[in-house]
Formats: sequence, C-alpha cells, structure tokens
Amino acid sequence: MTVGEALRAHYAAAGLPPDGGRSASAWAVKLGPVAFPFRNWEWRRRALRHHDVHHLLTGYPCTPAGEFEMAAWEFAAGRFPSAWSTLFCLPLVGLGALITPRRSFAAFVRGRRSRTLYAAPLTRELLETRLCDLRARTLPHDVPAATIGDLARYLALASVSLAPLALLF
Repeated sequence: MTVGEALRAHYAAAGLPPDGGRSASAWAVKLGPVAFPFRNWEWRRRALRHHDVHHLLTGYPCTPAGEFEMAAWEFAAGRFPSAWSTLFCLPLVGLGALITPRRSFAAFVRGRRSRTLYAAPLTRELLETRLCDLRARTLPHDVPAATIGDLARYLALASVSLAPLALLF
C-alpha cells in the first residue's frame, strides 16, 4: 500500500473528508461525551497531513493516548512547522508523562532515532511511495534501548510541558 492509499483509507475509516479536515473552518477534540471546539488555524492546516502520515508510519492510534505518544515522538524526531504547533502540542507530552508514562517515554526514545517529514513537502512522489519503504527510511529498524540521555531529555521536556500547571496550584 502506498502512503497516499493508506492516508485515504485512514481518513475513510475515521469518517473524515478526503482532505482529512484540512479545509474545515473548525475541528473538535472529543473526550467522551464532551467536545472541545477549536478554530482550524492555518498553521494546523499546514501540519495536519504530515502529522497524519506520522500516525501511519508509527502506528500510534488517533486516541488521546496515541496523541500523547505522537507528541512525544514528534518532539524527539524533529521540529514542528511553526511555534504555534509546538506550543499547542507541548501539553500533550506532559499529559502523556502523567497518564501513559511508559508508552510516552518509549515513543520519545523511538522518535530520537527517527525523523519527521515536516521539513519536506508531501509530494506526489512521496505519496506514491510504499508505506513500508517510508517506514524503513524514517523509523529505527528495531525497538531502541533507552539511554540516560534519553531519560534526561524526556524529563526535561515533560517538566517544561507541565510547568504551566504549577501556576494553577
């Protein structure tokens, strides 16, 4: 299956429009019966397709826990396309550290040995690449062992992402 085919199947399975919702004026985060609406900012529109391909590459689901993993992986693997993306996703790292610490740390370690696709446009050539070939080029081939350096960097990132919560208490 190509990256483009996998992306179309992903959107269809999630009940999303063919563009994944990039053209929508708003979107919502649903936590159980409660939906939190957000404007679909331009920086989000630019990052969304890359982010969705990252879900396909890593296998992290589009669930709250999967988004915690994805945030940890993306922070470790490469920079977001804008400062707004970084600020928006930063709290997800902290939530992952609190709610799913082992999974989030494993995603961070995996990300430190991976690379994101944010630095390049998703061209027709890339979308026609087999998903397994793109995985081989961007992800580590085996489960990476964590180092003390990985732990130190993860704890520093999680601390920064949780710092605003300290202001509430």
